[in-house]
Amino acid sequence: MAVEAVEVAPAVEEDAHNAKLPDWKRRCISTYAECKDDDWTGSCYACFRYCEGQQEWPLNKCRPRKSTR
Repeated sequence: MAVEAVEVAPAVEEDAHNAKLPDWKRRCISTYAECKDDDWTGSCYACFRYCEGQQEWPLNKCRPRKSTR
C-alpha cells in the first residue's frame, strides 16, 4: 500500500498547484496534454506557447487528426 500512496501523491500535488492557475492557463495545459496524448497535427509545444500568449488554443495549427473510418 505504501507504493500506491507514493504514486498518487505527485498527481494530487500537481492538481493542487494547477488549481491556483487562471482558467485559461489550465485550459492551455489540458489541451496541450490532449495534443500530446492523442498525437494531434501540428507542434503541440508551439501551440501551447501560443495559447500562453493569446489565452486560446490555435485550432487552425494544432487539432485532432481526422479519422479515417
